[in-house]
Formats: sequence, structure tokens, C-alpha cells
Amino acid sequence: MITSVLKLPRQPWVTTLLLALFCLAAAVVLGRMAADPSKLRLLVAGSMIMVLFAFSQRKPTVVIYLLLMYLPFLGFIRRLLIPVAGWNSMDPFVVVGPFMILVLVSKWVFDTYKNKLPIEYDTRLFQLVRWMLLVDLLQVFNPMQGSLFTGFAGVMFYIVPVCYMILGRQYMDEKKLKFIAASVYAVGLISAVYGYKQFFLGYSDFEDMWIDLSGYTALKVYSVFRPISFFTSASEYAHYLGIASIIGWVYFLRSKSKSGKLLSLLGLALLLSAMFIESARGIIVTSAAAMMAIALMNVRKASQKLLVGLMAVVVTAGLGVGMTKLNMENDLIYHSVIGLTDPFGEEATTVGHLVMMVEGFAKGIANPLGHGLGSTTIAAGKFNSMTVSSEVDLSNKFLATGVVGGVLYTIIMIKTLTLAFRESHRSSLHLMILGVLIAEGGQWLNGGHYSTAGLIWLMIGYIDREKGKSSANRVDRPDAE
Repeated sequence: MITSVLKLPRQPWVTTLLLALFCLAAAVVLGRMAADPSKLRLLVAGSMIMVLFAFSQRKPTVVIYLLLMYLPFLGFIRRLLIPVAGWNSMDPFVVVGPFMILVLVSKWVFDTYKNKLPIEYDTRLFQLVRWMLLVDLLQVFNPMQGSLFTGFAGVMFYIVPVCYMILGRQYMDEKKLKFIAASVYAVGLISAVYGYKQFFLGYSDFEDMWIDLSGYTALKVYSVFRPISFFTSASEYAHYLGIASIIGWVYFLRSKSKSGKLLSLLGLALLLSAMFIESARGIIVTSAAAMMAIALMNVRKASQKLLVGLMAVVVTAGLGVGMTKLNMENDLIYHSVIGLTDPFGEEATTVGHLVMMVEGFAKGIANPLGHGLGSTTIAAGKFNSMTVSSEVDLSNKFLATGVVGGVLYTIIMIKTLTLAFRESHRSSLHLMILGVLIAEGGQWLNGGHYSTAGLIWLMIGYIDREKGKSSANRVDRPDAE
């Protein structure tokens, strides 16, 4: 009798019955959730996770790509559902990306630390990143941030973006990353067009409802609301445009045909002008610096570099003079022009940002054990904890994870930028990565930029693995001979 009972679960009809009961129970739960509009967000987000989880078992690269295409539209999806499902700042749609990234990375963690599989093409940079992740995990439990929920929420903003580096090392090659870059460029163009729609025609009704419900005050510049396109914040939109502009600039420089250069130039004009009317000045400056660096690294001879540098100075001066001639009746254009032509003037915010950054370093050093992983994120405000953000990732790192985490991240940034400069000559993709890292300086670990932070670390993972691979090949070559 006991033997037959033990064998019962192995019978095919039992498996079929259990599966049928599970499907029936799931159908009942899903049916009740579908009948309740307040559960619609949870229903759709849960369904997305199930589909992505199924793909992750066989096609992890597909999941990474789908997430990178989903995240730019995250804000639009959340706002679009307001008339039907209302608004919830604790939106399950936000969790879809981080959850799936942690699922994908968990396999690497299991293989590496449980099954003791060697790390392929390991590098000093990747070792430092793993130490930084360990410090971040410890900071989840730092009592200074108040609620433990704040620490766990900090995982989404600090640990998840860096996990993309692991995935970049595991799954990315030149062909895949070039396809992702082309897709980002296309999404950037589409986003710019929709941003122009908001600039000229205003927001749609569901977007106006979101403004009233969310209390997002940073969206308003003087008396005008800035474009946000499909994104969760105006800042994220501007930085996505910056990354797309870098990709378009490399397309222009490396295109062999006149038609290719013309199309790239037109796309670049759309992206840069959309960035200008969005009225975030910092990304305009860093993107311009990145474009100049790319142009310099794109030529080999010293005389060519000198010529490019002189042209950049002339173009910058010309743009500066041209901006002063613009019609500044629109508040967004006025805000951009004043901030760019007089960055230290009374109406500019440059000094304020610098002061916040310096204070961030000072507070981080004064409290060497850190304030906790979630203390510098929006999660702190949501869980009634004290927010100590400085708006720059490096100083935020000192604030959140203390001196150890801050110093580790400083070394990682230096080594990454050094690697990107050294490898920039290898291909157009390496040139793009260098430009993105420069343009996004200070925002590599801005987890609130859902669509850009992961992309940056995915690129870092790719160039780090390629460097490790080339180093390993150089070591093995004498033995092969």
C-alpha cells in the first residue's frame, strides 16, 4: 500500500490532474483580478513576468532585449492605464525589469558560487565590481536608512543596474550589442517625435491626469511643462536622447555613403533639438563633450586631432552665439539658453548641483559606514526614511555605501573609462560605448533612469569581457606556438 502511494505522484494521469487543477485555480484568480480594475496593473505585470520567465529558461538574450525595449515605454504604460486602473506610486510594472534581471543573474551566481564553475575571462575590473556588489548587499541592512524596506528597494537602484554587467559578459557579442544600439537609436527617434508632440500640442488627457495625481513638480519649468515623451521622468527622457545622439553621431562619422551620412545627420538634428527643448542642460553639455571625444578618437594623426579640436571650438562658439539669437518667449527655450550661455549666473543651477555633490562627498566621508543602500533613492521617501541624495552617482555612492563602497566605485569608474579610451579604436561599437560613458558621466548608477542605467552596464560588461578575452589570447599564444 505504502509503495503504491509513493509511486502515485509519478503516474502520468496524476501529473495531468495536478496541472489541470493548477490551471483552473489560476484561471479563477486571474478572472477575479480582471474583474477588479484596481488589480489590472498587477494582472498585466504578473502576466509579463510569467512570459519573460518562460523565455529566460531558453532564450535569455531575448529577455534582455525585450526588457531594454520595454523600459523606455514604462512611464507611458503606467500613465495610459490611469483612466482604467487609477494611479499607484508602488506600481508592479516597475518591478518587472529588476525581477527578471535578478532571475537571469541568479543562474550565474548559482553556477559560479554553488557549482564552482570558473569565471570566463575574468578581469581585475570585474573582481572590483563583485567586491562592490558585496558591499552593496551588506548596506541593504544598514540601520541608518530607517526601514529595512528602503534597503531592499535600494537593490533595484544600485545592484540591478550592475547586474547588467554580468549579463553583458555572459550573453553579449558585437552583433547583438550593435542590434541593441540600433534599436535604442530607433526608440530615441520615436521618443523625440512624441516629445515634440507634447511640446507643441501639450499632454494627452491621461498624461494630464498623471500630473495631477503624481505631484511631479520637477516637470514644470517656470509656467510650462517640459516634454517627458514615453519615460518615467523628464531627466530619464533627456538622458535617453543623449545616448541615442551618441549612437547617431557614430553612425554619421563611420557611414561610408552620402545618403547614410545625410540620414544620420537628420536623425541627429531631431534628437539634439528634442534634447534642447526638453530643457535639461547637463546632458547637453556632457553629450557635446562625448561627441568631441568620439571625433578626436575617430582620427589617428595628431594633425587631424588638432583640426577636429579647432573645428569643435568654432562650432561650440557658433552655437553659443546662435542660441542668444533665438526667440526666448517660450520658457523651456529660455531655460536652456540661459543655463548654457551663463552657467554660473543667477538663474543657473550649476552652483547648486556642485554644492550638493561636494556636500555628498563630505557627508559620506563623515559617516564612513554609509547611510544605507536605499538612502539616496526615491525609495527612502516612500518608506518614510530620510533621503540624502546628491544627484551624482559617485557622491551618492559615498553617501549610501560609505567610504569603502565609494572608493571601490571611484576605482571602477577610472578603470572603466581608461579601458573605454584604450579600446575605442577597435570598432564603431567601442566608439559608441566610450561616448555613452562620457555622456552619462555621473549617472551610471542612477537606477531611477530605468531605461539607461542597465544599458550602460551592459556595455561595460561587453568591453570588459572582450578585454579579458584578448588578454587571455595573448597569454595562450606562445604556448600554441
